[in-house]
Amino acid sequence: MSPLPITWAEHVMAQGHWGADLRRYMSDYVHWACLGALCEFLPQPDNRVTLADETDRYGLPVAHFSYTQCDNDRALAKAAQATMERILEAAGAQETMTVQRYAHLVGGARMAADETEGVVDADCRTFAVPNLLITDGSVLPTQGSANPALTIMAVAARAADRLIERPEP
Repeated sequence: MSPLPITWAEHVMAQGHWGADLRRYMSDYVHWACLGALCEFLPQPDNRVTLADETDRYGLPVAHFSYTQCDNDRALAKAAQATMERILEAAGAQETMTVQRYAHLVGGARMAADETEGVVDADCRTFAVPNLLITDGSVLPTQGSANPALTIMAVAARAADRLIERPEP
């Protein structure tokens, strides 16, 4: 699997290729392959989304994202990259290009046992606002793999069942 042409162009430009060099890479697009690693990074206590002092054009505070990786996360990503490069070279790759990117970020409204550790309880009800439920990927403190859609749907279905059982907190 490879990225679509526009994403491929962004990856090539991120490596510093531009102008005629970018055009050469784009002309060769169909001859490239792409590998990606699914690494589970550990949840970090300081990773969170808060409101910044900065405001948007409507005067509302904008989101501030705090995200860090621990030594284990960085070692895992480095090992995955090295393994993928060895696979490509063993398959006859004449050139490899690495783009470090992350997708399917989760955890901005972490599910936890109490408000000191997270934003929602096990039923996806927020601790701060009575009877407000959050049922997207932000309640997951981490994920085991990419494309967490089925897990998100299961969490949302469970929250709906709990809401029916107990409509008021």
